Amino acid sequence: MNKLLILLFLFSTGSVTGWVIELFFRRYLDPVERKKKKWVNPGFFVGPYLPIYGSGLIVLYGLGHIKLPSLGVTHPVLEKLIIFIIMAACMTLLEFITGMIFINHLHLQLWDYSSYWGNIKGVICPLFSLFWYALAAFYYLVLHPIVENALDWLSRNLVFSFFIGFFYGIFLLDIVYSFQLMVKIKKLADEYDVVVKYNAYKSKLIDIREEAKERSYFFFSSRLSSISPREVFDRYRENFSMKKIMMTPIKRVAEKVKKD
Repeated sequence: MNKLLILLFLFSTGSVTGWVIELFFRRYLDPVERKKKKWVNPGFFVGPYLPIYGSGLIVLYGLGHIKLPSLGVTHPVLEKLIIFIIMAACMTLLEFITGMIFINHLHLQLWDYSSYWGNIKGVICPLFSLFWYALAAFYYLVLHPIVENALDWLSRNLVFSFFIGFFYGIFLLDIVYSFQLMVKIKKLADEYDVVVKYNAYKSKLIDIREEAKERSYFFFSSRLSSISPREVFDRYRENFSMKKIMMTPIKRVAEKVKKD
């Protein structure tokens, strides 16, 4: 089957599946988010997909073919444990690179592990690396054969590629819309010289909307219902932003020179 079609299938499947995993994980298992007892879209996009999981599935699929001949024959269990460690390390690295790109270039922190022990810049931490390890083991032992069978089925039923194309059509529209929002947030972040914690920002917007709905029972209109992004920053930015402490001194000087 065409390699590009394989990548597109893996990315779309991983993105949607990852969104579902994050939705339930944050609602019931996350030590911090579950206390809020709310269903919240875990992604930056409007639709039900998380691209980091799509990229992750491609990585796991590639690593799922790894063999360690020197261990596989004499110590098959140890071979699998080492493969799981390699998978978890690659997923953690992918998470770190993605998180730092958004922080350093778009001034958005899409997830925040700063409250977890051993975290690095709030982007990765041992607890979630352990989750990646468990997910890698589950993928290798359970999902990898299913994925390979799905790809085999797809190779014999290429008409299904129409639905993959439909997914990417919607996904591209979502990218355009979300990118426009990202530009607006970045502009405000640059103006206030902060990095925006996107989940906290989104949570604050939800709280404002809920408060506006409550007030609408008593008033014909609510001032909060029409609050602009700039007003949100002016009033509440201490709730969802942090100074750009993650920038290197050289880069900080370069940013200052550019502004001057």
